[in-house]
Amino acid sequence: MFFQKMRQRTKFIIIIVVAAMAGGLLWAGGAQLFGGRGKQQQPVEAVVAMVNGQGITYYDLHQMFIQKLQQIEQQQGRVPGSAYQSIKYQALESLVGSVLLSQEISERKITASKDEIEKELQSIIDQFPSVEDYKFQLEAAGLTEEYLKAGLAEELKFNKLKNEILADIPVSEEEIKSAYERVRASHILITPEERTEEGWAEAKEKAVEIWEQVTVDNFSEFAEAYSEDGSKSQGGDLGFVGKGQTIPEFETVVFSLEVDEISEPVRSEYGYHIITVTERKEAQGEEFEQVYDALAEMVRDEKGQKDLAAWFEELRDKADVIFTDHEMNAFQQANLGNYEDAVHYYKLALEERPDDGYLYAALGDVFKEQGGYEDAIVQYELAVEKYDNDHQLYIALAGLYREVDQVEKAVDAYLTASELVPNDIFAQLTLYQSLNELERYDE
Repeated sequence: MFFQKMRQRTKFIIIIVVAAMAGGLLWAGGAQLFGGRGKQQQPVEAVVAMVNGQGITYYDLHQMFIQKLQQIEQQQGRVPGSAYQSIKYQALESLVGSVLLSQEISERKITASKDEIEKELQSIIDQFPSVEDYKFQLEAAGLTEEYLKAGLAEELKFNKLKNEILADIPVSEEEIKSAYERVRASHILITPEERTEEGWAEAKEKAVEIWEQVTVDNFSEFAEAYSEDGSKSQGGDLGFVGKGQTIPEFETVVFSLEVDEISEPVRSEYGYHIITVTERKEAQGEEFEQVYDALAEMVRDEKGQKDLAAWFEELRDKADVIFTDHEMNAFQQANLGNYEDAVHYYKLALEERPDDGYLYAALGDVFKEQGGYEDAIVQYELAVEKYDNDHQLYIALAGLYREVDQVEKAVDAYLTASELVPNDIFAQLTLYQSLNELERYDE
């Protein structure tokens, strides 16, 4: 719930660095790139991009594209076909990053020993109830232990590379202790019935009334009676939390409290929290010593994210990266605002795939950016001719018709879109609003 924070990263370079160096996911999507396949082994026609002379094949791109598409659909639901090109481009840039980092590792002669790999593997096995369960889960995931070891080897090497890059970032004893500190917290959450000023005022009044009566002895009882959070069944107990694991408003207060101290109501986006700390883990003892080095690395990683991103951006800028695929070239040029070049490459892509309706739509979008609405309409009409079952293409075409005051055609396109998705309430409401704006109330 509110204990999960989403950190937004807008630049693809940061996403690549974090995935490759922190999450160990880099090899999972492009493991075939690290198997020693040189450019001499790859047929020219199978290559979608070249990175400092090393090829990325269409197979590599397809595998990474499917992986990204599945991730997005698991989070957001079905992705429209018009978004595939963007996802494919993200997949290609991820693979470019994979190759660059792999090349950097080779140049620095960074390796992972057999003992290091076995140690990492054992740490994974130890997380399962038994070795048998580990093997079952591995097989269920469609993986072999050799493949897993190969992935762990890459992750170890990437971590060593990261540590080399961030080696000069200082980490203080106080920062390490702060990263270790944990508190066992309980809270009573009062949420507003309505997200209005009156609703928030009523929630605050109720929270203050509870706070005036609650004590250490009756906190659990009050939480069970009044809290509007899943933790109420545990008397408000949230277990141990560390820094960075909760929302800022909660974290600031919970780490300022002494054991058995109760805070005044604290407002967050979820409501008003009455917080108490029941136990505190201080940075001392054998357990702290065991994780000291790992904590130091974690703190250094957090402090070094900007440096890491800047380093990777410089690496990417210096690299000789050539996209040999016309569609990817076109998409890149459109993103850069080089619309004439984008038009050129989209036309080349259409010569290769004349039945791809989304290529026509993408070309239409470029014409629209240039103010060429008539040319954009021509392309979108071709797009819906190829893909006559995509309601979003018709909605986009209707928008173009409106730009040139072809109202009747716009209405027809909206109505066609409506017929294609009769059970999509959100789409119908959008179309309803669009027709209202055109004062076509009967439709």
